[in-house]
Amino acid sequence: MSTASTGIDPKTLLWRDGDTETAATSTLPLVVGLHGYGADGTDILSLTGQMPKGFRYVSVPAPHPQPQGGREWFPLRFADPMTGEVAVDADAQITLEQGANDAAAAVISLLDTLGVLDSGAPLALLGYSQGGIVAMQALRQRPAAFRGALLLSGLVAVGTVPGDAELADARPPVFWGRGDADTVIPSLAVEHTAAWLEAHADAEIYVEAGLGHAVSEKELVRMAGFLERVLG
Repeated sequence: MSTASTGIDPKTLLWRDGDTETAATSTLPLVVGLHGYGADGTDILSLTGQMPKGFRYVSVPAPHPQPQGGREWFPLRFADPMTGEVAVDADAQITLEQGANDAAAAVISLLDTLGVLDSGAPLALLGYSQGGIVAMQALRQRPAAFRGALLLSGLVAVGTVPGDAELADARPPVFWGRGDADTVIPSLAVEHTAAWLEAHADAEIYVEAGLGHAVSEKELVRMAGFLERVLG
């Protein structure tokens, strides 16, 4: 299932302090939010209420509806249906990499269609869980387009993307927030993400004791400070 071929309908976007009509002309900083597996984008939009004022925020609903409700960027396979832990065997990693690349291409295509990429406005990506995977893949595909990214309770996909070499030179700021009690992201994926960030980014790493697969109030404060530094 290809998100790139399906595309993202601009009419589905959820905005705070901005809109589709002025997306191409406003030069105010824009934060692009990508939700997690099974959500619909309203959760990401709610987080932006605690983010810095004077910025625009857009939450992008993933293009694929799920039968039980919610949406997904690409299909995921889980290692443990009880905990929702993501599988990390070789086949699962290849599927995740392909899905993330397609979804990231769809996000970049959307921003291009809106005229955002040519507007001169500073851009940052904010992705939670599966949306974090897509956000990082978009950063890897188009490094020069974004000032930085926030990766929340997510991971960096395996494999190499053409933009990786450029990222290794530029080392853009990336906020990586997670809980040490997260049972969804496997330890192997955490180790891979840590190594990738060390080689490609100026990473601000926040690990909260006792936090599961979630975003906390303490983390939101750190996120707001990060955005002020990167886009302010």
